Amino acid sequence: MAFPPVPSRLRCPNCEASFVVQVRTIIDVGQEPELKEQFLRGEVNRAQCPECGAGGMLSAPLIYHDPEKELLVSYMPAELGLSSEEQERTVGSLVNAVMNSVPAEERKGYFLQPKTVLTYNGLLEMILEAEGYSKEMLQQQRQWLGLIHELLEAKDDEEAFGNLVEEHRDTLTYEFYLMLAELAEAEGEQLGEDDENALADLRDKLVEHAAPEMPQSAPGAATAAELIDQLLEIESDEEWERVAEQALPFLDYGFFQALTELLDQAQDAGDTEAAQKLERLRQRLLDMLDRQSQRYREAEDRASLLIMDMLEAEDLQSAAREHADELDEVFFMVLARLQQTAVQRNNTQRAERLLRLLDAAREVREEALPPDVRLISRLLRAQYPDESNQVLEDHRGLLNDELLEMYDRYVEQVGEGADEAVQERLGQIREQIVAKLTILRA
Repeated sequence: MAFPPVPSRLRCPNCEASFVVQVRTIIDVGQEPELKEQFLRGEVNRAQCPECGAGGMLSAPLIYHDPEKELLVSYMPAELGLSSEEQERTVGSLVNAVMNSVPAEERKGYFLQPKTVLTYNGLLEMILEAEGYSKEMLQQQRQWLGLIHELLEAKDDEEAFGNLVEEHRDTLTYEFYLMLAELAEAEGEQLGEDDENALADLRDKLVEHAAPEMPQSAPGAATAAELIDQLLEIESDEEWERVAEQALPFLDYGFFQALTELLDQAQDAGDTEAAQKLERLRQRLLDMLDRQSQRYREAEDRASLLIMDMLEAEDLQSAAREHADELDEVFFMVLARLQQTAVQRNNTQRAERLLRLLDAAREVREEALPPDVRLISRLLRAQYPDESNQVLEDHRGLLNDELLEMYDRYVEQVGEGADEAVQERLGQIREQIVAKLTILRA
């Protein structure tokens, strides 16, 4: 059952004209697949005043459902100013509407644990991640969009435009031009034949100043082309699976662009046999990635069931120790997500219970770690200054230069992508370690 938009009357904040817009509170891309592309392009719940042209995104509660990806996400704009009870009631009614549209025998566990995002960008990121875009790729695309905006601003100033191109020449990769071309094509579909396409003009001007390079080699020992040749030549299914799984880190956007480029070349040259082999390889790799995603979703479901079972135990520490072999990365990720969701929904009792389970599971897992690694693990999550100071005092015998070097390496891994507050806390804890080392040497 499709969920049609609801006509709503708005008053323009700029000119105060009154007009009607179509507002969606449920986007079910299983029922209406075309909505996914429209939503990602920012065309859903966007209003534009017919009188003065002012417009923007509407602040409306939203449920996004993609049954293929087993993704159910709620977004409640903070600017609506709803209380936590009103938010829960609104989200609950929308989730129930989606669930009731699905036959009982087809309902899966993810309906019981809808995800929550606090921002519109957070919703976009979650959808794109489900589509296979990593956080690094999303960050890269945000940087590219910022650069495109700067270039558009400077397009008519030759000196400023040339300086920008030189400054960001390393950023103007083949993938950047692909993204710009897609944006220009999308803009062209919305313009009339005689309207100027600013993005297409920008693309043409950039090509004059800095022609794009073809996709770079994939990371590691083999280039994308070499890896493609290797996978094409392997006859044994078992060997192919082994090599393909080892190559998973390299099967990124650039790799598939290189594969598509080779496929297009074979088709243009009339080499049907080569084109068919490349097409089969691409489909085989995509199928393998789908299987990986499915296994990961199944692991998340198992972790969710395990967490619910452990929460029923009177002694969380004993429950964590009983299931020590099952406390893997997926378990901790799901547990942390559930705890964060409980906090966001102001479900204090559940949030505290989940946090106690998280602490118990960490302690059990840390018991198997070497003493220095266990110390660093506790420091990384300790609060500064009292808690971190107590941890260091309890383990003064482990403090030495080697431990400080190990701490720096862990911080480099953990701190990458962390917000400023986390980075500041980790830096302050490092200063505590240095101060205690200085005292010990005195």
